[in-house]
Parts: sequence; structure tokens; C-alpha cells
Amino acid sequence: MSPYGERVARELAAALARAGAVVVSGLAPGIDCAAHASALAAGGTSVAVLGEGISSFLANAGGRRRRLANDLRANGALVSPYPPVVPAQGWMFAKRNAVIAGLSHAVVIAEAPHGSGALITAADALRIGRPVFAVPGPLGAHASEGTNALIAAGAARACLGAAEVAGAIGLVSSAPPRAADPLLDALAAGPLDPDALARRLGVDPPTLRARLVALVLSGAVVDLGDGRFGRGARSPRSS
Repeated sequence: MSPYGERVARELAAALARAGAVVVSGLAPGIDCAAHASALAAGGTSVAVLGEGISSFLANAGGRRRRLANDLRANGALVSPYPPVVPAQGWMFAKRNAVIAGLSHAVVIAEAPHGSGALITAADALRIGRPVFAVPGPLGAHASEGTNALIAAGAARACLGAAEVAGAIGLVSSAPPRAADPLLDALAAGPLDPDALARRLGVDPPTLRARLVALVLSGAVVDLGDGRFGRGARSPRSS
């Protein structure tokens, strides 16, 4: 996972857990573990679906994942479609992903390159009628190729925050209301290109571009087509 993907996964999982959602994932290193750990840290409940038998996982997992698995046993559950001692094999994870989709009222793909197992979970969810959300990522970023493609194809809704996911599953998100957006404030005087925006805001360009993608998708920012971005019709201060 990238630092961007980790941050988004942690923020979404914590906010949804505080709103009362059970966070379901696969306990894989990276995004999965970040989501589980953040849900538990927020005082929520989380369920891990394993791609091998539970006893096999507990015997072979590294110390950090084993500790997280034990925390999940105390504040949620470990689930597996396989008998306890069956070891992991590559072909087994597709069934794990199908179980994740089946248990979930909505599926959020925080980050996924092309060919990622998370995209299999998204396909399973769409097949059984679950809403699918994908987090927009930086343009050209390998880890966000799959999420951006899902949004572009209309297969997933752009996930711009926990409130949208909470609403889709009938919960009210406890995420704090958004404060004034410095990026929108920076565009108030007129259009700017991403590099100028990044310098003005003091942020790194990849993070700035990821934020621009999300705001363009929401209608708050408009891509003017000449390398510059301006305030959109749905910008909070122009509505």
C-alpha cells in the first residue's frame, strides 16, 4: 500500500466503526490490516475472512498479524471458508474474497492496481448487488489504477468520505463535519495549475493531485483543460 492508501483506509475504517459499522476485510498485510486495526482502535468491531484455515493462519502468521488476529477474536471474529488446518494456496483467496463481499452491505476499495484481488471482491459484490465504492487516487499512480478504472467505468461510486458509505448502509457517520477546504480557498482568487497549488499549500504534488481528482469528481473543482483548475459549481462557497 502507499502512504495515501494507508491513510484513507485508516480514516474510513475508524469513522465507519464509530458510526456502528462492522469492518470486514481479509487480514492481508497492508490495507486490510490497517482497516482492521483502525476499526478496533476506534472502539469498533471488525471481522477478518482468511484465505486459509484459522489454525494454519495462527501457526504461521508473523507476530504483528497474529497479535491483530487475537485482538479480532476478542472484538469481532476470524472467519474462514476452509477447515482449520488447511494451509494457504494462491487459488484459495478468490473464495475468501467472495465471502468478504457476501458478508458486507457495501464494499470499499481503498487502493488497487490492475489485477489486484480487491478487484475480484468488487466484481463479486457487483454480481450480488452490493454497492461498491472506490477511492480516487493520484493520476498515473500504479496502486490506484484499479480504483480509478472502476470509477471511470461507472462500476463504483467515487468514495469521498465515510459519510457516503455510512449512508449507503443506513448509518449516520460520526466523522466530524468538514472544515473549510484550504485548496478551495486557494482557488478563490482564480484558477491555478497543480504545481502552483502544491507550493501555495505546502503539500507534496502527489497528495495534491489526489485531492484534485476527488474534488473534480464531486463537482467542487473544474479541470479547465489547459493544465489549470478552478472552483466548480458545487463548491461550498459558491452554492
